[in-house]
Amino acid sequence: MSTKDIHLEVAILAAALAVMVSGCASAPKPKTIAIDSDPQGVRVEVNGEDLGKTPTNYSVRTNPEWEFLGSWANAPQVEFTAYPPPNTTGLYKQVKVFQPNGFFRAGDRIPARIFFDLHQKPEHLEINIERK
Repeated sequence: MSTKDIHLEVAILAAALAVMVSGCASAPKPKTIAIDSDPQGVRVEVNGEDLGKTPTNYSVRTNPEWEFLGSWANAPQVEFTAYPPPNTTGLYKQVKVFQPNGFFRAGDRIPARIFFDLHQKPEHLEINIERK
């Protein structure tokens, strides 16, 4: 093998490595989720962080597959919660839960829109236990 061939192989390997590294090093892309409800004007949280009242938007970092980002270990769920105004009847707290990606596991896709219908009764039993 000539010196010219060796230099060509090294250049090809270097270019391939640069393409692979740049693909892995790209920064997560943001995606905006439109959040709305019926009735409008209810308080919304994501993982306990107040987002304000509906309608609102929430931006989240994502990957090229538009998944919620997790980690190598078991990442926590991404939980959106809408609360009815205090002292109202016929309106119920609503929760939407998404799984982030993880080690060898695809995550839930990030929706363009989340809608909460607070007139709808939750289909699960909810028990609140206060720890002292």
